[in-house]
Amino acid sequence: MQKSIENKINVMFWDLPPDARQKAVDEFINDPVKAFGDERILLRALNTLGWYELIRLSGGADNLMGFLDDKTINRLFPGSRRKYYYNAKRLLSKYIVSPAE
Repeated sequence: MQKSIENKINVMFWDLPPDARQKAVDEFINDPVKAFGDERILLRALNTLGWYELIRLSGGADNLMGFLDDKTINRLFPGSRRKYYYNAKRLLSKYIVSPAE
């Protein structure tokens, strides 16, 4: 993983004590998809990481789409961030074609 992403992940957990922060960073780096299952971590990631970093860490745009539910998006701050992810979700759902089609 690139150092810049590791630094951003470290910043995501800025409010944790150093030992807990390192543990959270290590768990996130080892399995980001599992970490995205925790809504608190997902919210931190959506507010900290860039779009392409999120897609790469989630394993693809269709996987990221599964994490972008309305409940989670409504908890983002500020309102412009919510609008950004609502639009992203709308565009992803419009352009992602299932493998069966």
